[in-house]
Amino acid sequence: MTLLTLLLLACTPASVVGDDTGGGGDGGTSGDGGTGGDGGFTVPDMEISELSWSLHDEVEAMVWVSWAQDQSGQVRVEYSFENDEWHQTREKLGTAGRNQVLVVGVPFGTTASWRVVSEGGVTVEGDPFTTGDVPSDLPLASVEVLEEDKLLPTGKYLLSSINADRGGWTGGDYWTFIVDRKGRPVWASLAPNRHWTIFAQVALSGDHILWDEATYWSDWDSGAGSTVHRTYLDQEIEEIATPGLHHAFVQLPDDTLAWGSQYHGGGEALVERAPGSDVVTTVWTASGEWPGSGRDPESNGLFYDAERNSYLYSYYTNSSVVEVDRATGKSLWWAGEVGGGYAFSPSTTQFTWQHGISYTEAGTLLVSTHKQDGSMTIAREYEVDHENETLNHIWSYDSGVYADTNGDTWRLENGNTLHLVGSSGHLFEVAADSSIVWHLDFNANKLLGRGQLIEDLYDLVSPEAR
Repeated sequence: MTLLTLLLLACTPASVVGDDTGGGGDGGTSGDGGTGGDGGFTVPDMEISELSWSLHDEVEAMVWVSWAQDQSGQVRVEYSFENDEWHQTREKLGTAGRNQVLVVGVPFGTTASWRVVSEGGVTVEGDPFTTGDVPSDLPLASVEVLEEDKLLPTGKYLLSSINADRGGWTGGDYWTFIVDRKGRPVWASLAPNRHWTIFAQVALSGDHILWDEATYWSDWDSGAGSTVHRTYLDQEIEEIATPGLHHAFVQLPDDTLAWGSQYHGGGEALVERAPGSDVVTTVWTASGEWPGSGRDPESNGLFYDAERNSYLYSYYTNSSVVEVDRATGKSLWWAGEVGGGYAFSPSTTQFTWQHGISYTEAGTLLVSTHKQDGSMTIAREYEVDHENETLNHIWSYDSGVYADTNGDTWRLENGNTLHLVGSSGHLFEVAADSSIVWHLDFNANKLLGRGQLIEDLYDLVSPEAR
């Protein structure tokens, strides 16, 4: 060994020299990133200090955690609030100095342990944090059924909305909320001025949510003041004017918003607003393009089919569904109580007071509807036979509860069906054999809006909060 080597070893801290780093006489790479060989050097361990936390200003189920580190490096925050199960934030490149991330997914009123972990394995624990209390007016659910092994891979959380007041189609305080599979709220936002929110949804980009603030039913202004909000979980992005919005809206792949309007003439008008534009364009009107639809029909559901470039459009005033070609503005077909439409097979399966219309991946039509005798609210699925102009009934699920209004249903990627039973306050996820795998009961006759499952909440926080 040379004199220079001896001097270098004498000056090297013990923490960066050792037999367990993965270095060897053949010049291999050490386990913590340093170069091996004859006592090669490694990057010193990161120092993490000054850990602290604070609640988010508006949603106190979210927690800011912060720390200082003495050098740039990859870090993440891990946290646990039940059963010694640890969750983690996205890994990020922390800079030398102060850093922070937002912790999401912890229920309101919950204490959690947390720690900062560096890429090299340095772990420092912070003092436990406790999220804020559940908002006093937020309706809470009880879990009636939870078959966790039958839910995957359909999402760990549910985004929806609910009226805090009892009753069906009534005024009240409308909450947009996210709950975990145990029904515990982990995020909630109240619409201002008792405006309505019933069609909250994840944006097609997957990195924020859209929620409606409809004034049609609260201010009786024909929806002139209605808007759609684009927001991260931790901050709003923008508010978009959607005059005439009173029920459903949808987002198209190019970020265009479409909605049914009672503000643009023609009775009911299907309108669009392109991103960044102040112009609202009329695509279709019931009075002009739907013979026999009745005087001043009014919609309650809208679904966009990208493959066909068409809209499924549901009307409660005549218990009918029409498909509209977006390019031509023409009615392609319709079914229900409007004359001249497709027949039902068997005839006893005709939908009535239907909501929550959608096409499944298989191209079948799925709706939430009353039974013909009006006794229960059920989900029905139809094969659309254009050649014979018939809706062939192929599946149904009887929820066993009744909603006098509203409802939403979706076919999930694992084959299960999600059914939110409107103003009954019940939510079901059922398997193909109609067995219940998840059931939430909001314990009152409270109006539930649209529902969508979410896998990872960190997709929905702002870039600076990750």
